[in-house]
Amino acid sequence: MHKCVFKIGDVIILTGLARNTAKLFSNDGKLFIVALDHPQFFGPMEGLERPLEILERLASTVADGFIVNPGLIKLMDPDLVAAKKLIVRSSLGGSKFSDYKTVHPIVFGADTLVNYGADAAIVMLILGSHDYDSMENVARAIEEYHSLSVPVIVEILAEDFSKTSDPELVRTGARIAAELGADVLKVFFTEDFSSVIEGCPVPVILAGGPKNLDVLSMAKSAKESGAKGLAFGRNVFQSADPVSLVSELDRVLRG
Repeated sequence: MHKCVFKIGDVIILTGLARNTAKLFSNDGKLFIVALDHPQFFGPMEGLERPLEILERLASTVADGFIVNPGLIKLMDPDLVAAKKLIVRSSLGGSKFSDYKTVHPIVFGADTLVNYGADAAIVMLILGSHDYDSMENVARAIEEYHSLSVPVIVEILAEDFSKTSDPELVRTGARIAAELGADVLKVFFTEDFSSVIEGCPVPVILAGGPKNLDVLSMAKSAKESGAKGLAFGRNVFQSADPVSLVSELDRVLRG
């Protein structure tokens, strides 16, 4: 039974955190979100030059929600996304001009996310030779968000980005994040993806990463391995037809 679910006799009692986490997967037990948070690092980029336009197009699709930065939340039409999940990128990764850092500081806290009406926070855990501070950073963030029943999605990256899809790193990172209290894991696809799922006691959703020519096959393999969702960005908003691709990916996930 989930750590935030209690049973008294035949009555099951859910805490606020458990209820809010369950809401993320209220659509047939799966979660399909489109990541639109890239400009926090890249600035203007192909497909997101006019973010409100692509948001309006995607809001009409079957996607369950979006990963966004707080600035976009302030600009969007609340009615447009009333039925969508909003996951806020709460950690800061610098810019494309920055020296690489192994800790992404948490800059938007639990109070801010509650005020924005966010459904969850997403933060980065970076593993490598200097990951002590990154692990502490994520653990403290989880503690703060959970104090206000805000679910936390932890995204796993490698200090050496070329190893971000390394099977051992992904498998280890997912379990570490779960042990730190993460409610959901966002990871890149890797060989033997089923071992990632088997070793992680919380739901795992697949990160799209750089544009992948075989994105549907990747999504299918992840789903068959036990992934509970998709979190795709560039593969969607840089595609020739984002709306159609969302429909195809959703059929793969829930088919």
